[in-house]
Amino acid sequence: MREFVDKERKVEEKFHRVKGLLNKDINRLKEEIRKLIEEDPYYLEPYVMLNEIYEIEGDLKKAEEVLEEAYRRAMDLITKDGKLPDRLLWKHPTNRHIIKAILSTGIFYWEIGELEKALEIFRLLYRMDPFDEVGVRYYILAILMGMSFPEFEQVFSREGEYDYEDLERWFEKHAPDFPEEFRTSP
Repeated sequence: MREFVDKERKVEEKFHRVKGLLNKDINRLKEEIRKLIEEDPYYLEPYVMLNEIYEIEGDLKKAEEVLEEAYRRAMDLITKDGKLPDRLLWKHPTNRHIIKAILSTGIFYWEIGELEKALEIFRLLYRMDPFDEVGVRYYILAILMGMSFPEFEQVFSREGEYDYEDLERWFEKHAPDFPEEFRTSP
């Protein structure tokens, strides 16, 4: 069983400082993010933030391009000899930027109605992390039940955070309807 654990990336600290520009100067923030991407194209959180900015600005084409690049780079990072790892776990802080990029790509496709692409990406993450610390199982179930992302957010988000107790109760009630999708134990 191959587990992927990324190395520490020097630009991560710089990225967290640059995020402070979010509510101050968007153009400067985009410029700084692009510099970080140039410095380390395989640290993926800057791509996710740039995608969010483009979405807010209404430029879905650029938003998609940025996420597709992040997703390609994520796959490049974790693939060895043409194979994905068996495990890509959230518990390793160095993996989180990769998981966020993959997850954000799935959410983006869900938002724009490309459900098969979204499910493929969510299933990939779910397979690689049997503990599912990011909760991708909830997204899979919501799509299978015909929920749009805005509906999901409306039902389960409280003041910008998910109500995980509510989500878990909902999941336990409806997941048995899809036994081929959901494992009963890690």
